[in-house]
Amino acid sequence: FDGGTHSYALPVERADGTPAVLKVIYRDVENQAEPTALRAYGGDGAVMLYEYDPGTGAMLLERAEPGAPLLEHEFPGLSERAAARERMAIACERYRRLWRSPVVPGEYPDFPKASDMLAAWEAGFAEPRAPLLDRIGPAWAERALAWCSELRGPVAEGIANRDTHMGNIVSSRREPWLLIDPKPYVAERAFDGGYFVFKQVLHGPLAAAEALRATAEALGAELERVRAWAALRGVDVAADLDEKDDLAAALAAVESILE
Repeated sequence: FDGGTHSYALPVERADGTPAVLKVIYRDVENQAEPTALRAYGGDGAVMLYEYDPGTGAMLLERAEPGAPLLEHEFPGLSERAAARERMAIACERYRRLWRSPVVPGEYPDFPKASDMLAAWEAGFAEPRAPLLDRIGPAWAERALAWCSELRGPVAEGIANRDTHMGNIVSSRREPWLLIDPKPYVAERAFDGGYFVFKQVLHGPLAAAEALRATAEALGAELERVRAWAALRGVDVAADLDEKDDLAAALAAVESILE
């Protein structure tokens, strides 16, 4: 399959002829616990994990067919904005359903924690290095530091996802839609909305306020915490951008999220 950056995945068949996917991931913090999450999901809203090899990280997965991404799904008769709302509702229902207790069997990798992500950001924004300041400037670093502080503290946590976008939710015969390629973290429900809202505001037809409100309600999360996560994720994305136009667009999206 094409389009990947951190894994090698190809269609295969099991000995009994069942279609499957063989996937080998590049194991880093972001995706190391993919097999752990898939095992915890047990096929409930995500592709099933048939087999896992701890030594190599290789996974044998259910093949979602036809496998068309939700991002490209058409809703005949709906306007562009109405179709966008429908896609968002489907995606958020999926992420809300997948949020559950982070159980880790002995042979599976542990989940990274959103609290560690916040601590790393806090350290970086408190004493930003020159490349970061060159991209976003001191004012954005100060604002991001404040959001990190706002999001610290005791919250109910479960398996959330870092890479929440509609290209990773695909059509299936077993269920209408299944999640593939999870990037699981132990985090609060609002964490799922962070990158998701930022992506919708950056590329979607809906106003930021509507996207934010709809996402928070569908996830069952506090709106202001979704807003803070979305703003942080947006600044984090912007800090890695070199093109001035892309950087400006990312920061403009964050500004609209904050309005």
